[in-house]
Amino acid sequence: MIENIRLSIKGILSHKMRSVLTMLGIIIGISSIIAIVAIINGASEQLKNGLVGGGDNLVTIALYSQEDSYSPYDTHWNGKIEGLSTISQDSIDMTKNIENVVDATPFYFSEYSFDVSRNSVNSTMSVYGINSDYLRIAGLELVKGRLFSQSDFDKRHNVAIVDSRGSASLFGNEDPIGKTITINDEIFVVVGVTDTPKDLDSINSLSDYYTVIGYSMAGIYIPSTVWQGVAGYDDIQSILIKSSNSDSLAAIGTQAAEILNANVMVSGYEYKSTSLTDDMAELEQITGVISILLVGIASIALVVGGIGVMNIMLVSVTERTKEIGLKKAIGAKKGKILAQFLTEAVVLTSLGGVLGVLIGALLAYGIGMVVELPVYISATSVAVSVAFSMGVGIIFGLVPSVKASKLDPIVALRYE
Repeated sequence: MIENIRLSIKGILSHKMRSVLTMLGIIIGISSIIAIVAIINGASEQLKNGLVGGGDNLVTIALYSQEDSYSPYDTHWNGKIEGLSTISQDSIDMTKNIENVVDATPFYFSEYSFDVSRNSVNSTMSVYGINSDYLRIAGLELVKGRLFSQSDFDKRHNVAIVDSRGSASLFGNEDPIGKTITINDEIFVVVGVTDTPKDLDSINSLSDYYTVIGYSMAGIYIPSTVWQGVAGYDDIQSILIKSSNSDSLAAIGTQAAEILNANVMVSGYEYKSTSLTDDMAELEQITGVISILLVGIASIALVVGGIGVMNIMLVSVTERTKEIGLKKAIGAKKGKILAQFLTEAVVLTSLGGVLGVLIGALLAYGIGMVVELPVYISATSVAVSVAFSMGVGIIFGLVPSVKASKLDPIVALRYE
């Protein structure tokens, strides 16, 4: 085998131009596949980091009406649900014990905004009723002012923390600390300002859009103990869960929903994950289909390259007819002749595959820099590409190799 490889390399080097032209289809096909897969994998990773928890590894479990699986149930529009109780501490503790869960906290939330105003300024905002752990778990940093104190919760103080977008909307350039706002006719004193979960000004791509879309409204946070006075109910809660990694979010969402649904005794309602994992899955499915189509198109170049290999190997067999006849005359078996030519075809296509991988990687990084997309070249795609190119050599080199092995030595020696 080693001798066959040495002879194959010697033959390739002795006909450099012909070998390069023969390998061209293989190089184009493999480089196209490597570039396509690298760019799509990089885009998928960017989508995962952008969509799943917005890069913060967060997932929310909220109550849904089984008749409307699109958006969480919202009593701001639909009214109180009789027979539904708040999420128990036992359920929360069980949620925290799920594998890969770092922390979890219940909270109240209105998907549809409450009426929020300050003097003559009215704004559309989402309102959250939170405990002392929520902002930490959500990864929100305090920009100015203070967090809620235990006294705020115990004494049911009407205090609020607004995010920076809400502050700009209600107060402009004014310092909001100590000033009052009205939420559903209840007066609240602003005691703090947090950063905004996602920056709407950062939308420069599809990934940015899907990252931001779930956080498009300004947010106001109030103590969970005063939520009922503003919303008129305190039975429907959601849970915010922080995971140690983004890959486990879907499993965590499913397990947490099962824990909460075990205590839902009211028919027609269920807790479900409201993270953006479903959006990511749909987008990855779309990109997967596109990837298969593009790789299929690129594979046409491999077929063309394979035909070129077969053609040049048939020419090689013709050129070396006397050499084959001589080898068979001195005792070379059919298998030896077949192995020699088959090895030459495989070495030729494998070399084309390696060059294709290198060119494809350079092409992928070049395109990534131009369109500002990350590039991810996996070892699996490289190994599969090289193996595929070797397979092309075996398949398309088989016919010439068999032809060479079947030559009659007397006829071959007489060949002119």
